[in-house]
Amino acid sequence: MNKILVTNISYTVKGKQILKDLSFEVKQNEVFALIGKNGSGKSSLIDIILQDLKPDCGEVKLFEKEKFNYKNVGILYDHLPLISLLRVEEIIKYYCTVHKLKYAAIVQHFFEDFEISPIEKSYIRTLSLGEKKRVSILLAVMHNPDLLILDEPFANVDPTITNRIWNVLKRDGRTIFFTTHNWADAEKRADKVAFLGNGQLIAEPLRPAEAIKNLPAQKKLIFTSTQEIEQLLTKEAYYKHDGNIVCFSQPGSSLIGVIAQHTSNFSIQDVDLTDVYLFHLKAESHV
Repeated sequence: MNKILVTNISYTVKGKQILKDLSFEVKQNEVFALIGKNGSGKSSLIDIILQDLKPDCGEVKLFEKEKFNYKNVGILYDHLPLISLLRVEEIIKYYCTVHKLKYAAIVQHFFEDFEISPIEKSYIRTLSLGEKKRVSILLAVMHNPDLLILDEPFANVDPTITNRIWNVLKRDGRTIFFTTHNWADAEKRADKVAFLGNGQLIAEPLRPAEAIKNLPAQKKLIFTSTQEIEQLLTKEAYYKHDGNIVCFSQPGSSLIGVIAQHTSNFSIQDVDLTDVYLFHLKAESHV
């Protein structure tokens, strides 16, 4: 069963193409990460999935239905819908009323993992960004939804507690769709990743390890980009980023020796999801 099905979604604002012909599916019990830089259209896509924005064309289905309610969906927007004049306990109690839950049960099941007790009596306006995010994630998951749709869920959250929160989110095989520009977090948490660049999916959604394995090599050489060195790369796959050349290199390749003749300032590293994204995205990639 598909929990989310996006088909041929396009969206423009004042003549600017934000999303172009997006199609993908998120299956039941899957943790699906949509990766992209700030401004790549991730938040707009979530707004379209949740029917807060109307696309130019295409359709979205949740639970295989075009019309749906949100009883079984937990939502975290990038813009946090918290009322600044309320205390933390007040807004949680309000959501308890909406979902017909007991506050004591929420305290028992969530407060320790989310570290809510120290800020329970605090006003929302006095919280740090990370504390506000923790409260917002709690509000999204407290009614035990089948599907979570989360926009940048762990931006500004203390990394020392993210593992505990992720364990809560993944309970009972819950389906999770989340956006992020944290490559390492997506590689660690997601069953499948998709890459959004220039409003389009720039690679087929795959398991993180599979996406990395499909790169031209599992090692990369990084060195300062110069015309002289680039002219030597006649057969190698590479891309240019932030003034550097990132060149994929097989074990035992003679490329290291060739580069070493022209510069001593280079490094050898394992490839990761960042390379998947940039290699497929950059107009300056070469294969």
